[in-house]
Amino acid sequence: MTMSNDQVNDKLQYLLGTLRDGEKGFNGAAEHARDASLKQLFQARSTQRSEMASAIETHLMQGGEKPKSGGSVGAVLHRTWINVRDAVTGKDDTSVIAETVRGEDAAIKNYQDVLKETDLPGDVRSLVESQYAQIQSSDAELNGLKRQYEVQS
Repeated sequence: MTMSNDQVNDKLQYLLGTLRDGEKGFNGAAEHARDASLKQLFQARSTQRSEMASAIETHLMQGGEKPKSGGSVGAVLHRTWINVRDAVTGKDDTSVIAETVRGEDAAIKNYQDVLKETDLPGDVRSLVESQYAQIQSSDAELNGLKRQYEVQS
């Protein structure tokens, strides 16, 4: 059974929220990182997520759908928890990296949820798979940095 346009658009809106959360999360990580190379990496990831979100917005608009603004509810709760924790414990680069890894892990799960749909149209599947590969690559790099910083601590 083929997915309806509404079902496809719901999946894309879901990923759009994930990408916007990632854009904001990486921007925040860039602000809190102390190491200049980490600031640059996180800012680049924020820009990447913005570009990925734009690609999904374009696809939605081409299909007559208005992209929703804002991120996901779960991410708002997660950011709130991080802000409370950070107010108490402070931030160091190791903890900032760890939070970006948690964000990437959540993004991977969201993309996997969409990709398990067997009836995604080919163009949508191609777009989602391409973005999923970028997030997996980022996650692997950040996990490597996390291990490196943990050893240095």
